Amino acid sequence: MAVIVTGLVLVVAARNGGLGDATKLTTVLGFGVSMMGLAINLYRTSAPEAGSPTSAELLDRNCDQLAVAVREQWQTEWRLRRLQDPDPLQVSWTLAEPWLADQWDDAQDRTALDDHLEHITTVFNRVPAKRLVVLGGPGSGKTVLAVRFTLDLLRDRKSGEPVPVIFSLSSWRPDHESLHDWIAATLATTYQGATWGGELLSARRVLPVLDGLDEIPEPLRAQAMYRLNAELDPGSPVLLTCRTQIYAEEVESGGLFTSAAVAELRPLSFDDACAYLVRTARPVRGTDGQRTTRWDPVLAHVHAHPSSPPSRALRQVLKTPLIVAMARSVYGESTADPAELLDPRFSDPTALEAHLLEAFLPAAFRNSPDADQACRWLGFLATHLERHHLRDLAWWQLRLALPWPIRTLGPILLLGCLAMVISLAAVKTTGPMVPVVTASVLAGVTIGYLVLSRSQTPPSQGPPHDQRRIPLGFILALTIAACLGVVAGSTGDLSFPYGTFTPTGGEWLNSVAIAMTAGLAAAVVLAVMGITGVPLPSAASFARIPRRSSPFHRTLSTAALLLFGCAACLTPALFLPVGSGSIVWAPSAVLITLSAAACLGLLSGLLTVRDRRHASRVRAVGLHVTTQDRRPRRRASRAISQAVAVGLVSGLFLGIAFGLAQASALAIRADRQGDFPKQAVLHSLPDGTRYTVTPNGWWNGRLPGGGKFVRTPGSVHGVVAHDPDGSRYAATASSADDVCTGRTLCTPFYGPIELHLAHGAYGDERVKLPNGDFVGEYDFKNELPSENEHWLYAGDPGPLFRDASVSGLWAGLAIGVISGVAAGLHRWLITPVDISRALSPIASLRTDRTTAATRGIIVFYFGIFGTGLLVTLMHWPDSTYEALVIWGLAGPLALILSAWGWLLTARLWLCGSSRLPWRLMAFLDEAHSRGVLRQVGGVYQFRHARLQEQLAITFNHLTSPERGQ
Repeated sequence: MAVIVTGLVLVVAARNGGLGDATKLTTVLGFGVSMMGLAINLYRTSAPEAGSPTSAELLDRNCDQLAVAVREQWQTEWRLRRLQDPDPLQVSWTLAEPWLADQWDDAQDRTALDDHLEHITTVFNRVPAKRLVVLGGPGSGKTVLAVRFTLDLLRDRKSGEPVPVIFSLSSWRPDHESLHDWIAATLATTYQGATWGGELLSARRVLPVLDGLDEIPEPLRAQAMYRLNAELDPGSPVLLTCRTQIYAEEVESGGLFTSAAVAELRPLSFDDACAYLVRTARPVRGTDGQRTTRWDPVLAHVHAHPSSPPSRALRQVLKTPLIVAMARSVYGESTADPAELLDPRFSDPTALEAHLLEAFLPAAFRNSPDADQACRWLGFLATHLERHHLRDLAWWQLRLALPWPIRTLGPILLLGCLAMVISLAAVKTTGPMVPVVTASVLAGVTIGYLVLSRSQTPPSQGPPHDQRRIPLGFILALTIAACLGVVAGSTGDLSFPYGTFTPTGGEWLNSVAIAMTAGLAAAVVLAVMGITGVPLPSAASFARIPRRSSPFHRTLSTAALLLFGCAACLTPALFLPVGSGSIVWAPSAVLITLSAAACLGLLSGLLTVRDRRHASRVRAVGLHVTTQDRRPRRRASRAISQAVAVGLVSGLFLGIAFGLAQASALAIRADRQGDFPKQAVLHSLPDGTRYTVTPNGWWNGRLPGGGKFVRTPGSVHGVVAHDPDGSRYAATASSADDVCTGRTLCTPFYGPIELHLAHGAYGDERVKLPNGDFVGEYDFKNELPSENEHWLYAGDPGPLFRDASVSGLWAGLAIGVISGVAAGLHRWLITPVDISRALSPIASLRTDRTTAATRGIIVFYFGIFGTGLLVTLMHWPDSTYEALVIWGLAGPLALILSAWGWLLTARLWLCGSSRLPWRLMAFLDEAHSRGVLRQVGGVYQFRHARLQEQLAITFNHLTSPERGQ
């Protein structure tokens, strides 16, 4: 790193011509060494201090935090399902058929597995290997047993013992990731701040409760079973649940879970189900004043007529705890009469079960103002999950319910439509090229995003790959940049990069190529930030403004966000188009805006970091938690260095690819054009000067040393201005009143003049007066005919190739440096704190929204401010200003392409089509509180997979075209 920093400083010093000055050289080297020394000191101070907790103490503390978080999460779910009101159903189990289990040495222990729900931990401890597989049919209570097992173990857990954690296997893809990596990643996303999950797993401090092996897609179950046996160490306790039929199929195919006992849940007895329904039903006054319920006559009829089809169907479905819970919700807590269950249309158990599942939703939302629409909304969500074979209702995956173009490019299209509307509204003021350039930039962003997103898949979605390999998407992006460079070089002006003249043809094509390159560069910046690819929510705790924060803090953060939005809209106005397309930089306005934004952002960030560090010293989820150690700083330093390295490589390669392609095309065009226009008569002078005469009488000449000049066809009037500092320059007679003022003396002249341009010295024009003297130029170049002007400033192949290549290199270096530092700064700020708590979907959305806004502000302001510093203070070439367009794009794109931005796009489409409510998260939270959904970390799930399947069937039936007709 020291070599890189020193090398960059030397490059900058060489670019500024400061290596010959010992003072300047010492200064820049001292700056580099000082910064490196500061970084080393910060890194060293991040080492654990004396008296910091040992590894064993940290593990114990982390286990205690995780235990509290898990207990809090599942106790809430237990209460929401009313499993404690009044008592859970008495689900029992027995030992499964012997061929489903591994062989035991002690046969007596095998007979000791029969028991009831409340003794699950006792039975588990009887198994020598501490491995238990719980089987059962759909809705038989496997998940309830897993929750009860977890809560009972946590109740009796002593410090240092493993923490039971429930993991839903529906999100595991065993063909892409190991069991250890998946559990660690799930811990980090489910319990915010639990970045040390992998350490707990390695130390055997986590007891995995793996729920739903049957919910893994069928082709992957065999591989999942193989990973379970191969990756779990002997003696590692595990509880696994699965449907009986699915597990039997896996055993038949060779997928036995070794050293595990296998228990199978028994169906409920009809008497137990009746007793539970009667006890939980609303009491009704009997004829003699005794307590009765609406269930009593129904159950009496079933006992009296057990052979009738409705009675047999009711007996059959009430063997399942899930259906008993549905019956309780539909009839026990409302005015609905269960006598309808004896209707002949419910003689089929399947029809009766479907009726109870369908009636559950109206019963759950019976006192909600959205009762009618809730069934349709949840039916759409169930259909969406079934279509994509999902169980987790993740808010960031709702984009999968959108049509293909919107599902792939929704936020970009949304931002693009807004930009196109603004550009079309301003077309009368800015000209017709603005919409063309805007569309080209968006096209570049779109192409870059599509290409780069193909090579970026999250660990849980794609196979592991070699980090040393260059992603294919990046190679394609470089290829596209090179193609755009060829187009830009083939249509651009040969006066690059100092001329302000447009070519005689292809102006729009050149603008389109450059604009598309800017959009592609913005997509590369997003890739460096890790934004392209499958959107995933941020699990960091950055800038989560607590409700107890001061009004000043909230006002300051709001002001920073508003300033970001205003600056994003007003910054383009600071670049004023003048004349024939030149750009005038308004430094004072920009510096004022950037200074205010930087101060607000820095102050807000410092206050947030202070609050976050303070929060690590207060009680969190029932524990007194202190800052653990300083290893997060060390991880943050690695994140910053890695981000800078990736940014430098990406920016430099992109700039080199475009710059070399453009330089090559320009050099080839200049070489084919020749020294003089074709079909021109060439004249020579004795001193070696060559020239041609244009039809309008102007000379186009070349000097023996390589310089170029143009000569007027006749005599012209002008003045030579003599400034007090001794400089002289020539001006036209029309500019004499402006030049000859104050202490500036002017001498008139009349005669033919020549405008000279030294070889490769663009911008340093000299005027040859009629008397042969050379003076500076003031405004004669503005009087040149367009063809003479274009020929004079057209570069030679060598200088053109050099200038275009260097320009691309510097632009790429600026993009790489700033994007890398911005990415590293963002990663440092969002380093999760060491507080473990269950992350709810609403909290996950709020965290991601705040993180996305912060990231957008950092990218936007730091990019523009950093570019200004590179040009004004470090004297980088003016071509670096082209990066400002990229930062004006990257900031809003970083916000809108976040998981929150994708949700916003999905809401606009789905809510506009009346498929979901606008207040989606509030509705899902209500469904969770009413027991329709269950919360598993940052996602929701339907209460049971059978409920999800039935709601999808009902929704598809109601919305089918045949029914609509």
